[in-house]
Amino acid sequence: MPDFRTVRGVDASFDLRDFADKDFDCPVTNRDVGIYIISATDGTKYTYANGKKSPIIYIGKSDKLLRRLRDEHYTKHLKLLLDNPDYGIDDNIQMSSRYQYMLYNGSHVDVFKCRGSQESKTLESIFLNQFYQKYRSFPVGNAARSFDE
Repeated sequence: MPDFRTVRGVDASFDLRDFADKDFDCPVTNRDVGIYIISATDGTKYTYANGKKSPIIYIGKSDKLLRRLRDEHYTKHLKLLLDNPDYGIDDNIQMSSRYQYMLYNGSHVDVFKCRGSQESKTLESIFLNQFYQKYRSFPVGNAARSFDE
């Protein structure tokens, strides 16, 4: 995603599905604070409001990156759909669209860690605002506006 690469670049890259591998040595920890961008890996590019296309599914933040990515995004949501693509249909349980996109189009993660006294909510706001400025809408998996100071 060259649109969002900072001067220092991405701090870590992997796929959420890597958590299925017991030997996966995740490049982030719970001590890491920052934002992450989840993108399609199958070549899919989503068409946004102004007609421009991007593979970005979701931009999120966390003050405990490993917990957010592994426990919440992967284990609690994506893994359920990977194990059973029809999960919740019979019980009318509706999974967030971001997990449907990750299931069908992939789940590559780029992590940008906070520097110095920077807060994750501020960094997320910057990235979401940059995305909005370019595409005139938020990523397909984001349901809310960014935090604004």
